[in-house]
Amino acid sequence: MRSLFRYCLSFALLAGCVADAAPEEAGSIVPLVDGGSPEEAGIVAFLNDAATTQVLLDDDVGLDRRAASNLIRRRDDAPFENIEQVDAVAYVGPTALQKLLDWARNEGWIETETTDRDAAILALVNDADTDLVLLDDDVGLDARAARNIIDARAGADLTLGTADDETIASIAALDAISYVGPSALDKLATYALANGYGEGEPPPPTGTGCAIISEYLEGSGNNNKAVEVFNCGTDALDLSTLSLCLVRNADTTCGATSALGSGMLAPGAVWTVCRTLEGTLNDPYTSLTNRCDQPVGSAVYFNGDDRLVLFDDLDTDGALGGEDTVYDVFGDTMVRPSDTIWAERSLRRCRLEPHADGPFDMDDYFTQHGSSDSTHFGLPPNDDCGERHVGAEGDDCLAHEGCAEGLRCYGRPNDGSTPYGKCIDTTPIPGEGATCDQYTPCAEGLICAGWTLWGEGNCNPGWMAGRYRSEGPAPIHDPPSGGIAPSVTVYGLASVPVDIEVMLHIDHPRPQDLRVTLLDPSGTDAVLWDQTTELEEWSRSFVTTGNISRDDEVNGRWHLRIEDLVAGQTGVWHEWSLFVVSRWD
Repeated sequence: MRSLFRYCLSFALLAGCVADAAPEEAGSIVPLVDGGSPEEAGIVAFLNDAATTQVLLDDDVGLDRRAASNLIRRRDDAPFENIEQVDAVAYVGPTALQKLLDWARNEGWIETETTDRDAAILALVNDADTDLVLLDDDVGLDARAARNIIDARAGADLTLGTADDETIASIAALDAISYVGPSALDKLATYALANGYGEGEPPPPTGTGCAIISEYLEGSGNNNKAVEVFNCGTDALDLSTLSLCLVRNADTTCGATSALGSGMLAPGAVWTVCRTLEGTLNDPYTSLTNRCDQPVGSAVYFNGDDRLVLFDDLDTDGALGGEDTVYDVFGDTMVRPSDTIWAERSLRRCRLEPHADGPFDMDDYFTQHGSSDSTHFGLPPNDDCGERHVGAEGDDCLAHEGCAEGLRCYGRPNDGSTPYGKCIDTTPIPGEGATCDQYTPCAEGLICAGWTLWGEGNCNPGWMAGRYRSEGPAPIHDPPSGGIAPSVTVYGLASVPVDIEVMLHIDHPRPQDLRVTLLDPSGTDAVLWDQTTELEEWSRSFVTTGNISRDDEVNGRWHLRIEDLVAGQTGVWHEWSLFVVSRWD
């Protein structure tokens, strides 16, 4: 029967032999597989393994589908005990056994005595520091062999240092990789033995674990809190044991601890965690949640005086202690700051060496940014703190510490429009608080706040008022375009608006076709002109009616919506300005 099968294979085209392939004869043990040998044990163990399926035998091992089906059916009736039972299965013969032997050898099912040479080679190709450059340039492999070895180790995503990385289990598996043959194995052995990869163990890694807190965000509300972690070392880090400990208030030990995720964090990569992905409007901001890799709950429920410890939970007990490795400390766990000095701001790492527990100067390690500024969250940090800038009065600032002595940083918006405030001198000015009106001005350095609303007002410091301008031009289209809404960003003022003045410059043949509406940072509005002949090329309006509250935030982005409600004539917007006087709420 076997002769007939070979005859059909050899002369199918000439003789037209179309019969189904005949079953391989049972009972013909391949001489390479001896009873009691490691090869027998490996094949039997592979076939008895629950993960070995008919699909795997058919598609991956390459058996005839009938042999694959019969082997699984026989295995399910009773596990195989020896190679004779395997060979006795219908459609299993020398060809099938050879394929099973090759698969078991390449996939590490066969235990063999490993020589020092083989152990050194495997240690080299599986070492975390072995990359394409080393194999190609230093070992001297063919570039294709080097690339294929790295790809075999990198797993399905073809990226080293991730969760699906694989180990090349045997010399046979290595030899099976395309472009790896005797010459490549000799080069690998020469390099491995010369560089201390012998005795079956890989050499100590040249890199050491390193991780730092590379960004800290503490914004308004309960949920705008997040941390970014950067792998500053040369080895991948296990996120399932990489953990964050929160030291609250006057405590000196962890009050909450959380592992940061799962998988591996590659060298040079960042991982972001936040308190939650859910909440209310702007708590948390979507700009933060969209960049958050993992919500971790209470471990990042910090205020402006809580400290953080980044550590490797080596004993996996969910707590800092014992043999755990501390990577980085934000703050001094033994000392609670006298104030919430880290509140409502984002901090970006600019010094990439870890900070040990002890005295901590934020400006030595971080640059300061606005509380809602997550534009760099999820990006690797830059190793450059630069010179510390100290702002003079009226300069832009990100925090009180960024201003000169005696000045405070006020007026940072919470809507994400800008991270900046202004350095303000809060020293009382003579005449501050006095009554004023349109005809009774305030003393120098003060401005009358509230007279457009109530006829008279009070004298406030001059820094509480400002004019902000937006320039075009931009076309004002016919309906139903919805109009245009140019904006200005107000910052550096007190907390809420009082007097509001709008100046508008347009060019339109029929201004009475237009409706102009002012919108504050909260989105509430006040209609200034609504299809009225009072609207001219240059117009001015004091905002005394409408929905804009004098108790909502003044700092942030204001819009002026200009709509053409009648078709037939179009125009151009040139510029608008907003003058606003503020006060403390």
